[in-house]
Amino acid sequence: MKKLHLNLFFVLLILLLLISLTLPEDFYRVVRVIDGDTIELENGRMVRLIGIDTPETVHPSKSVEYYGKEAGEFTRKMVEGKRIKLELDIQKQDKYNRLLAYVYLEDGTFLNAELVKQGYAKVSTYPPNVKYVDLFTKLQVEARENSRGLWKEEVQAYPISEGEIVYVTKTGSKYHRGNCRYLSKSKIPIQLNEAVLNYTPCSVCNPPVLEEKKTVQPQPQKKEITVYVTKTGSKYHRAGCRYLRKSMIPMSLSAAKLRYSPCSVCNPPR
Repeated sequence: MKKLHLNLFFVLLILLLLISLTLPEDFYRVVRVIDGDTIELENGRMVRLIGIDTPETVHPSKSVEYYGKEAGEFTRKMVEGKRIKLELDIQKQDKYNRLLAYVYLEDGTFLNAELVKQGYAKVSTYPPNVKYVDLFTKLQVEARENSRGLWKEEVQAYPISEGEIVYVTKTGSKYHRGNCRYLSKSKIPIQLNEAVLNYTPCSVCNPPVLEEKKTVQPQPQKKEITVYVTKTGSKYHRAGCRYLRKSMIPMSLSAAKLRYSPCSVCNPPR
């Protein structure tokens, strides 16, 4: 009898072990959605969705931005009270100790990508976390061309035929194809017709160029307004702004507006 009980004990022990090994321990329940790209887990940890940026709704120094409430509500419907799986990249957390992650629902839905695809978020990729930059950029182009979400009132500043995506680096003067070796340290997506205004094509990867159309339109076009950004900042500035003392990267206004907000000090054009 003791031997039978002992055998049953070991059988139960093995079953419990097998069950514990198959439980999805890497899934976490979301207890609160802060805004479109920030959530709180049941363990109290804040998670910032990386590679994307939704309009602000709870920023301490900014008013609620256009389509911010809609983005927050979309994320709330998708994940609040539900279990999610996190995928990390190279940098694990930011200066606010928020976990930086790609978020997946139990059915496999990739939340970061879905927010961009439906027009609730823009691409906002910062090295070294660039794993899905190509996917996010492709989805943003698709959302913009179909006027989804926050792109509904967007005025196209360039012909769709010239909207091919190329890449630049934080400090370089060239633009590149997505697989160029010179993009190993930073990789910032930009429209081709925006890139040609401030960058020259890389001689290694030979990215596409735009043909001149002097025979079709001999009169010079109005030159795009140039503003400036820094290596690490989130604002764009006028030349001479005090925040440009450490770095000063030229960029067209239309390109800057896709990734940056205007500086409140130098008040650049909008």
